[in-house]
Amino acid sequence: MRIAVYCGSSRRSPELYCEAARRVGTALAQRGHVLVYGGGRTGLMGAVADGALEAGGTVHGVILDAFVARDVHHRGIAALHQVDDMRKRKQGLDERADAFIALPGGLGTLEELAEILSFRKLRFHERRLVLLNTRGFYDALIAQLERCIAEAFDDGDVRGYFAVTDDPERAVALCEAAAP
Repeated sequence: MRIAVYCGSSRRSPELYCEAARRVGTALAQRGHVLVYGGGRTGLMGAVADGALEAGGTVHGVILDAFVARDVHHRGIAALHQVDDMRKRKQGLDERADAFIALPGGLGTLEELAEILSFRKLRFHERRLVLLNTRGFYDALIAQLERCIAEAFDDGDVRGYFAVTDDPERAVALCEAAAP
């Protein structure tokens, strides 16, 4: 499988999150999957790619030209696809993915996650999305989605659009279990 991982790239990311990202990358590689991600070398992005590479995995990145110009791209990955805007970057990740895992991250990660969830609601895809809920990172988002259901902005089907775990290896297994 090709599994897209959404995650933060901040150099200030707590080590706990970086370790979980590294474990996701390692698990992907050990199970023979291709990591597809944002192409960076810092924060959780760098950790997930390094974990996959250290375990002998294949890593593909989709990155903005501007980030390459700023020299924040990962140089050790198998393929780095450069694009000129964020819409193309998100599309590039989406097109290359059989499933998705969302690790902790900031606004960019939340935007990517929200788009994949809304595309699922619109029936543009039926691929698995797993929230890696390290240290309860996604608890507030899950509560907000429950409120959307309670207030009739969404129906209960939303609950089936994603799976939640705090275990990196289980996140990969959940993607495998939903493979088409």
